Amino acid sequence: MNKIYNTQEKIATKLKNFLLECFGNIRKTQLKIIPYIVIGMILAGSTVASDIAMKLKDSFSLIQHDSIIKRIKRFFINKLFNPYAFYDKVIRYVFLNYTVKHEDKRVHIIFDHMFSHDNYTVFMITMRIGKQGIPLWFRCYKGKDDPKAFDEEMLKKGISYASSLFPADYDLIFLADRWFNSTSLLDYIDSLGRTYVVRLKGNIRCYVYDKKEGHKIWTTTGNLYAYENKSAFYNDIEITNNQFKTNITVNKKKGVKEP
Repeated sequence: MNKIYNTQEKIATKLKNFLLECFGNIRKTQLKIIPYIVIGMILAGSTVASDIAMKLKDSFSLIQHDSIIKRIKRFFINKLFNPYAFYDKVIRYVFLNYTVKHEDKRVHIIFDHMFSHDNYTVFMITMRIGKQGIPLWFRCYKGKDDPKAFDEEMLKKGISYASSLFPADYDLIFLADRWFNSTSLLDYIDSLGRTYVVRLKGNIRCYVYDKKEGHKIWTTTGNLYAYENKSAFYNDIEITNNQFKTNITVNKKKGVKEP
């Protein structure tokens, strides 16, 4: 019985053909190494050059481990390689064939920061498919305190890019955690004709009707009435001092202090 399997060489060749379809004018030096780096990353589950090098076989088997590491590092520090432009070409090529099959055309987009200790920060926008996330746009920064990683114009640029990948009639819902309570950022998503669902901090000022007072009062989101295991809805209420209007849903789970 014959076994059919793919060697790293065969997989790399297929990846080269794919990259040529995406780019056409990709540099030959990049085309030679990128497929193997991708294979090494997947097999190693790592982006560390030494880990990638350990997983490369076939034509790399006769090359010293240190030499492979140096070759990978030279590729990443090469000024002629722009990782953002590279990924943009790939993701746009992929999305030429992407369509939703469900009738509501709803797509969930998540944006968040990721940290590797004190080494670097990544702002990433991903499309959620089941329990998986498909990266759409990202930016990387050294350390975890670089203000550029939290610059609102950069965040808007990424959101605008993600939105542009989808037709206007798709129901794009941007999801984010409590890092992103900027009303101008939420207003920007709204201006694109998209929807946002963002977790709120408990200290955000909001202007709501108070039954005891008989009129609207300023309070905080943490003081809004919340049922246990049932949602309370506050529609079209003002938050922060700039009187930004939005809808808020509050829910308090049993055993959790903060709704």
